[in-house]
Amino acid sequence: DLFPLYSRTRKKDVVTENYLFPFVHRRHGDGLDGWQVWPIVGHEHKEITSRTNLHAEVEMVPGHDKWFGGWPVYFHAKTGIGSENPEEHLAVLPFYSQLRSPKRDSSTVLWPFFTHTVDREKKYEEWDLPWPLVGFARGEGKTANRVWPFFSQVHNPVAESAFYLWPLYKYNRFHSDPVDRERTRIMLFLYSDTREKNTETGSHRRRVDLWPLFTSRRDTDGNERLQVLAALEPLVPNSKSIERNYSPLWSIWRQEKNAKTGESSQSLLWNLYRRDAATDSKKISLLFGLVQYESSPEARRWRWLHLFETGGPRSSAPANP
Repeated sequence: DLFPLYSRTRKKDVVTENYLFPFVHRRHGDGLDGWQVWPIVGHEHKEITSRTNLHAEVEMVPGHDKWFGGWPVYFHAKTGIGSENPEEHLAVLPFYSQLRSPKRDSSTVLWPFFTHTVDREKKYEEWDLPWPLVGFARGEGKTANRVWPFFSQVHNPVAESAFYLWPLYKYNRFHSDPVDRERTRIMLFLYSDTREKNTETGSHRRRVDLWPLFTSRRDTDGNERLQVLAALEPLVPNSKSIERNYSPLWSIWRQEKNAKTGESSQSLLWNLYRRDAATDSKKISLLFGLVQYESSPEARRWRWLHLFETGGPRSSAPANP
């Protein structure tokens, strides 16, 4: 009833008492004690504690010590105290900020203009001036040369990316067995060529889009599909609802092939012409079905204007016309 003058909340073992929410609070819990007069000053300290996990094992919970002043100008925090990778963050924004830890050191002057990072865990050193427009990195874990929007070349042990005159040309590749995936784009969605291969089985798939002229794809089972005129498909390539509900409105040519059964179909101008074929049979429809042709090993038939038929059983087994 006194909110926002006063409120008291609990989350697990931590109790927070707010006065004039959200400006003043006191917080306490298992090894935890903190207070703030936001945005002027605040402090929170947590001792190293322990807890029992779901496997009935006792595990250590790292401690921390955090200060802020004139938020968000000054911030000093020590986190992960007691763990294998304790971190210390110090920031006086926008003039200086730094991170120090056994795995990673990073320093920024006049954020975001000058940043230097040494990542000992991933084994690389990086310079950004300013991030993310200009950057260079060297090391086993990352190599990068970037001057946006003119060019960028970045690669690490599993991924590679590049662009030239962004967004004119862009290339991405990810390789981590069994996945090998690469994509080439021109003007982002104007042209896109995506290839993916399973290095263990050898199966592969590919999709090519040229907006708004066509979209073409081949899946890992060898099934193929081509659609001429694709207004939205290149922009949202994974949307099944657009393909199902809207593609028939603007596609003037559709062509599909089932690699397993050998069946195929083609459609021109919303079935003004349509052809369906299997291994030993085919059906052709003209003028939205006014003229139909059907061929099988047993017979060949024409149907005219839904009124009469010509043709009949084969007397021999000549090839289909």
